[in-house]
Amino acid sequence: MAAEQPVPLGGTKPRATLGYLLLQANQVVPTSQLLAALWSADNAPVTARKILQNAVWGLRGTLNQFGAGADGAPAELVTRAPGYMIRVDPDHVDLHLFRQRVRQGRAQLAGGAPHEAVRLLCEALELWRGPVLSDLVETGTMWPELTAVQNTRLDVLEDYFEAKLQCGEHYAVLGELETTVEAEPLRERSSGQLMLALYRCGRQADALSVYNRIRATLVEDLGLEPGHELRRLQQAILAHDPALNLAPAAVVLGGPVPVGVPGGQVRRREDRRRVLAAVPTHPQGFQSVERPPAPARSAPVRRPSAPGPVVTERQRISVLLVQTRIAPEPPGAAPDFMDEMFESVNAIARKRIERFGGVAVTSIGAVSLGLFRAGGEESTAVRAVHAAAAIRDRLTDPAAEAGLSLSPWRGLTLHASVATGQALVRFRPDDPSVPPSVNGALLDTCQCLLALSTAGEIQICDATREAIESAVAPGLMAGSPLSGPALGMLSERGPAAGVWAV
Repeated sequence: MAAEQPVPLGGTKPRATLGYLLLQANQVVPTSQLLAALWSADNAPVTARKILQNAVWGLRGTLNQFGAGADGAPAELVTRAPGYMIRVDPDHVDLHLFRQRVRQGRAQLAGGAPHEAVRLLCEALELWRGPVLSDLVETGTMWPELTAVQNTRLDVLEDYFEAKLQCGEHYAVLGELETTVEAEPLRERSSGQLMLALYRCGRQADALSVYNRIRATLVEDLGLEPGHELRRLQQAILAHDPALNLAPAAVVLGGPVPVGVPGGQVRRREDRRRVLAAVPTHPQGFQSVERPPAPARSAPVRRPSAPGPVVTERQRISVLLVQTRIAPEPPGAAPDFMDEMFESVNAIARKRIERFGGVAVTSIGAVSLGLFRAGGEESTAVRAVHAAAAIRDRLTDPAAEAGLSLSPWRGLTLHASVATGQALVRFRPDDPSVPPSVNGALLDTCQCLLALSTAGEIQICDATREAIESAVAPGLMAGSPLSGPALGMLSERGPAAGVWAV
């Protein structure tokens, strides 16, 4: 870059020469090593050495023309026996800055300062704008040095997750961990971190499912059992070891995510106010919304035994959670009455979710989960909020629902939340009748919103609010032109910024 503009370097060989030298900046690289990097042993032309010399000559001219700047001395490509060396200020090379931040971050992590480690490691990861020398990789360049740098990034990403977990921010990294484990299914450390984060979020079944998946992958692909640390973590989860518990830090919903760290919907709130402390209270002990655990299987996730393939995609969706609460409980209410009432409410929720183009994924006791994916003229957020309002309006007048009497519904209140963002969606393209499943931090964000909800209001995150306001300018007001029930006015709610209510 020169004056914030890309510098033309010519063809593949000059770019590869410069890239290889920069991977070993301020070190002499032998000519034989450069030639081996530019051509395979059986593919090097007779004029390979001459082509390299021409590439170096052209690079010297480019560096002399564009390399000078006000922020320091220009890079210089010099001849030093037995090869070449590029002299450059290390602070002008992202790879050097990355390694420097990593050293500092790891030192802070080892010294018991996880919050400072998070900051430094995040700065290191933000230097990544994609794969190293991606233009060369696309042409088939595969150097061991590139593989080593990519693996270093994954190691640092796991250090970042470790620091976040030590800060109690397991909700904040859940989506990022799921994305990493999906992309790197053989890395035991990140799989263990995902297991720990899921367990701390109250999702023990999902945590054990992660262990089963990585064990099946290791056994089938490599003939290996998981390492000691991962096996010990599985036993600790099964035993509910108190050492695994760590109080979660408060969060700000819908906050930004550092560049270079995939996914995520929540970030840490410095004042540590209560958000996650207000977990929904339910007679059946509901703590988190879980999909039914995947059945045990011996094949890896990517190769299921089902007739059609299961596709996993990161999609922008809206998630709706609806919970009915009874306060106070009707006098003399029998368990069978409660079961019938929840079944009726869940049936109403399912109908309204489907009416507005969503999919009723599951119902657990008094909680129903709806998933809204892209499609149609209205956004996912608008359809999810309309569905929540339709469910609410129906339950405020249960006599309007055929077959329901008014008396059993006295004392019932509805609480709803909608979160919009990126999440992992698993579905069967060949069989639309099989409902998709959703996982990730977005689901936990929606649960946090549900914890803040009051009777009759629909709690929404900032991303949902923006989607609604972009559909109805200047804001969502009562009697808006949107189809469906009148939703009312948006208002900011809760102890955390970015929480709104309809």
